[in-house]
Amino acid sequence: MTLRFSTRIACAAIVAASFGLTGSAFAAAKTGTLNVKLTIEDGCSVFTSTAGSDLNFGTWTTLSDTIDAQTTFQVSCNNAGTGKTKIEVKLDGGLSGKITDREMQNSDGTKKIKYGLFTESTRNTNWGDTDGNTVIQAIPASAGENVSFTVYGRVLKQSNPGSGVYTDTVKVTVEPK
Repeated sequence: MTLRFSTRIACAAIVAASFGLTGSAFAAAKTGTLNVKLTIEDGCSVFTSTAGSDLNFGTWTTLSDTIDAQTTFQVSCNNAGTGKTKIEVKLDGGLSGKITDREMQNSDGTKKIKYGLFTESTRNTNWGDTDGNTVIQAIPASAGENVSFTVYGRVLKQSNPGSGVYTDTVKVTVEPK
């Protein structure tokens, strides 16, 4: 029995030595470096605080009534040293290109649903992207502060274009002023 035990120890020592696993390798500490970097640029960012913050009007079988929805997104600007204190947020006309006549389309673009995006909960003022249309301005307390903006959507009663998923992509433009 001692012969087998000695043979096993000898074999284990040979295998450990062949992989460089000798006692001195475990005893020495090794050091290295970890490079850490963060770059902050002048400018603004638009982001959402939750994954479900798209404007979703839900699932319906008809468009026989007005459908309202809303969502909130955040804007943060680093205006340090620029002398600009306001944030201006613009929403373009989406696929239709028209601020007052936005359209969601089905996947092949042959069917459309008209809708609007507004600056307030009464849904009277279209949210636009030029001086001729309403844009939203806010004054953050400090540079880099997250400022929340709520967009209010409405689908008016209209003829049903047929079943399907209807979408639009609206570009959000943020400018420090």
